[in-house]
Amino acid sequence: MRIYFNFLAFFRYSISFILLSCLLLITQDITAQDLSQPQYDVIFEEDVEIQVRDGMKLRADIYRPDAPSHIKFPVLMNISAYQKSLDRILPHVPPFTHVERPEPEWWTARGYVLVFIDTRGTGTTPGIAKIWSMQESRDLYDAIEWSAVQDWSNGKVGLSGVSYYAITQWNVASLQPPSLTTIVPWEGWTDLYRDSIFQGGVFNQSFYGRWWLDTMGKQLLENQRSSNTNAFNDPLIWDFMVHHLDGPYWDEVRSRAQFDKIEVPLFSAGNWNGWTHHLRGNIEGYTRSVSNNKRLEVHIGGHVDDYYSDRGKHDMLRWYDYWLKDIDTGIMDEPPVKLCIRTSIDNCEWRLENEWPLARTNYTKYYLSADDANAVEDSIYDLRLSESPPTEMSTLTYAAGPEAYRRGLRDLPTISFVSDPVLEDIEVTGHIKVQMWVSSETDDMDIFAYLINMAPDGTSEIASRGILQVSHRKLDPELSTHYRPYHTHDEEQKLIPGDIVPIEVEIVATSMVFKEGHRIRLDINAHDGDHYFAAYNLENNSVYIGGDYPSYVQLPIIPSR
Repeated sequence: MRIYFNFLAFFRYSISFILLSCLLLITQDITAQDLSQPQYDVIFEEDVEIQVRDGMKLRADIYRPDAPSHIKFPVLMNISAYQKSLDRILPHVPPFTHVERPEPEWWTARGYVLVFIDTRGTGTTPGIAKIWSMQESRDLYDAIEWSAVQDWSNGKVGLSGVSYYAITQWNVASLQPPSLTTIVPWEGWTDLYRDSIFQGGVFNQSFYGRWWLDTMGKQLLENQRSSNTNAFNDPLIWDFMVHHLDGPYWDEVRSRAQFDKIEVPLFSAGNWNGWTHHLRGNIEGYTRSVSNNKRLEVHIGGHVDDYYSDRGKHDMLRWYDYWLKDIDTGIMDEPPVKLCIRTSIDNCEWRLENEWPLARTNYTKYYLSADDANAVEDSIYDLRLSESPPTEMSTLTYAAGPEAYRRGLRDLPTISFVSDPVLEDIEVTGHIKVQMWVSSETDDMDIFAYLINMAPDGTSEIASRGILQVSHRKLDPELSTHYRPYHTHDEEQKLIPGDIVPIEVEIVATSMVFKEGHRIRLDINAHDGDHYFAAYNLENNSVYIGGDYPSYVQLPIIPSR
């Protein structure tokens, strides 16, 4: 169907600040003179068939600039299980959270071809579905190569989109399709196991119970079921549960980023408010991918807000124009890291940096103490964060059974450690680690750790969170650092009831300025009311602090100017 429509660190920091001060002026010049401008109407083609290596035909919607045939255009492509037909009718606002791809009327007018593909076994594409799999990655690889040789293509293919549409970018880039020119994974994880399914080893039950049923329902419970009555036949949840440890399944059947193979230029865009899912992957993808041309940007707001904002589209256009149209937009002359430094979850200021993590970081330990803080009334234990380790050992014991689950549902903390009001603004930007000693009366326990910004009036905002199932405490010595533990998740080290063991918990990287008079708060909770509540949560757990057990949270403090 065809329709028409240190000193060095300080020096680098100073240079970054100067560049940022000039950025608005530079951006205005680039917008007026160099970037692609809207000039084309749109040709729309529905359900175009793309044959892949095993003979299966994927179905794609294509939006092309209406231009003479001799003019060739770069391609922006994506693949998902979200049904391209719904993209045409649903708004990109909750609860319709699946519309996370480029806007055809905006991008096609500026000289880009958009190709949206229904992944195998979803939408109008037949076959057996396998979500976030090697099968899906190979299909996308073949679609990239197909689009590069079409009459309307200039041979350069970029990928674009949020969440699902971003995750598949990391996955296929690991296969190195020859015609893939750049990727822009916007709020998309890189490690299906660690970032999403089994966060800290604990099954992400609330999200997957809701997300998978909603995604299936949008086809099987609505008008779209007529186009593919056998859609969504992937035993997704069963597959996840029988592969509850990390291993070959997550690389060979499902799919995740292989950082040593990602060489394509990449623009990784994360969200400080996305600590529940994607942020860890965006940062990991930037730091570990071997690409020589990469950019990290971290913003705030809702899941798709920045992607559809004028600012977000402008930054993406500068990137795509540079890599897909050979327009010198100046974006590669800027420092590679652009961070919106938060003063609250709703407010931030942009700053350019030369690296991640920041070279001038002062990693500072705040110790967990048994001294009363009298700051958090609804916590079982309301205690102080101390700048020095307590000399005497204390034991904090709490119930981990159904009452802990009910408290989690009500966002009530188990143990709160709170600093004195800070005497000046303190910026925390980077990776966070919690070191503790724990025990349980059973053979396992869960830890939910929250870094919180607490205002003088007692109101609080969560800056970030970390989770660990204690039997998954084994560390990878090659990937763990002094500022960020990396767990192997390849075996369960069950507890002997009563035995004390050390653990390190990774709290997802963050940025937050604790303003003068605010308090730094660390909550250690038995449960959050969302993740899987295991049968081992029946008895009491304990946290040990002080003396021979100097438990602490280590924060990445950024010196003031």
